[in-house]
Amino acid sequence: MDDEEWNNRDNWRIGLFYYSQRDSRAWVPKKSSLGRRRMGVTPNLAKPQARAYLGIVMGGFLILFLTIILMERWGILR
Repeated sequence: MDDEEWNNRDNWRIGLFYYSQRDSRAWVPKKSSLGRRRMGVTPNLAKPQARAYLGIVMGGFLILFLTIILMERWGILR
């Protein structure tokens, strides 16, 4: 079932983002432009675990970015 979902073109948004509620995996193999599997994985954005992980990573980058800006304004970084 999971491989059928992975091969379904309708589950790939813009060819980059994978979204399938029927696929049980939170992380799926990346897809190349030829439709073959590549090294690495990509998140299944239909799964809460994958969305939570991406939210934590993006939140971490946002905190880092804001910290650098504030430290620059306060004169700590020059």
